[in-house]
Amino acid sequence: MQEVEINGRTFHIKKLGARQQFHLARRLAPIIAAFVTGASADDAAKGLAGIDLSKIGEELAGLSDANADYIMDTCLSAVTYRDDENKRDYPIQVRPGVMRYDWIELPEMLRLCVAVIQDNLGGFMAAAPSGVTEKGAA
Repeated sequence: MQEVEINGRTFHIKKLGARQQFHLARRLAPIIAAFVTGASADDAAKGLAGIDLSKIGEELAGLSDANADYIMDTCLSAVTYRDDENKRDYPIQVRPGVMRYDWIELPEMLRLCVAVIQDNLGGFMAAAPSGVTEKGAA
């Protein structure tokens, strides 16, 4: 389980099941392809320099609402918030499409989704680098 801190709050990212990872990867494939199309290894090391952000924007805009909802809901289902006062983790999503906390706004939500994608698909998709080291076969 990966721990992520955003704006002084601690979140935990869990591993998705293999089928969820598969469905997430296939919906993200056009977006990931837009990141790597025409980008060299040097571009990746420099961050966004040399990456065609308009192509990525086109792919994001072209996502159906159903696919966008699947990506967001699947990612957010893997996130819990650590309530230090109660010494307990709480899912941040009550049900698909409904957040438990109104203080989680778009920037935090997107950062959490990226953390889930990196943690769950980083070893599978080279364009989604993982900060987690492989611990061997499960």
